[in-house]
Amino acid sequence: MRGLIALLALLCCGAQAGELTDLGGRKVTPPDKIARVACLEVLCYPTLLMLGVEDRVAIMVQTAAPWLQATNARTAQIARVGTEADVEDLAARKIDIAFIAYNVARIAPKLDKVGLPTLISQRVGQSPQTEQAFVDNAQAMVRQFGRVFGGETERRAEDYCAWFDDKRAMVAARIADIPPEQRRKLFYVRGPRSQNAQGRFGYVYWLGTLAGARMVGADAPLAGNGPANMEDLLQADPDVVIVGRQYPVALVLDDPRWRTVAAVRNGEVHASPAGVFYWDGGPESALMMLFIAKTLYPDRFADLDMIAEIKGFYARFYRFALTDDQAGKILRGETPEGARFMKVNN
Repeated sequence: MRGLIALLALLCCGAQAGELTDLGGRKVTPPDKIARVACLEVLCYPTLLMLGVEDRVAIMVQTAAPWLQATNARTAQIARVGTEADVEDLAARKIDIAFIAYNVARIAPKLDKVGLPTLISQRVGQSPQTEQAFVDNAQAMVRQFGRVFGGETERRAEDYCAWFDDKRAMVAARIADIPPEQRRKLFYVRGPRSQNAQGRFGYVYWLGTLAGARMVGADAPLAGNGPANMEDLLQADPDVVIVGRQYPVALVLDDPRWRTVAAVRNGEVHASPAGVFYWDGGPESALMMLFIAKTLYPDRFADLDMIAEIKGFYARFYRFALTDDQAGKILRGETPEGARFMKVNN
């Protein structure tokens, strides 16, 4: 009987992670019991939601992602913070573990000094150089969270990675015979200006590449996001433009500098979807790959129903049942009220 009780306790609480190497290469030993989490980087909360331990988040980075609170009412009661929380405040909140990704050299020593276990949960500043390296990085983030919490969380992490691999393989098979020089040119507007890009080897660069795009602006040497050269954009003449982060397509359509570009002339300026987080990062980024593939090559993906994909994803990974109307708003990058408006740029 005692053995059975011990086994049940292990299954409920998850296996202890022990020492692990975080995504910044630091050796960290997470605590055996994790009840209160500080998500000090933006991809932490949506990932923990997907893995089923979002109820342990006590403080999180501010985000304006449109469907975060609509699908997770509890987030209205979670304390918000900028990317650099006050160490004394974290101690007062009795945080068990913190996840960080920005200003690591300054923040990590402060948290280490007060004995707060801290993991770097994104490979910021380590741009992947190949498609496989990008996928490996994205999945390593999910798997690290899974290992920290253990048990069912690890199973959910592997389920997501397998789903991602299946979708990637499906897309790759359908675009395999398109020669590189015939692949459509895509520019992703990161905002807030029409020529702002996410930068070389960022999430959307690789999501677009996986979807069969030739990424315009990919040579812009941007650390995160910033303006690409407008003359270079005009010369590249992208076939398709996707406007991200809930910025309006009017950024491009109302800018006279863009009027001669093929995407504008041919009606190929599209609004990016947005959900629990923006689709240019985090768990829903794999849906962005599907959206880009269908946008670039509608004939090859005629049977790909994005409404069904979104509803299936939310049911499977977020445990939330969307209506067709709600999924349509996410696909159009709208709020639950039907607006497309970016109020916080993060």
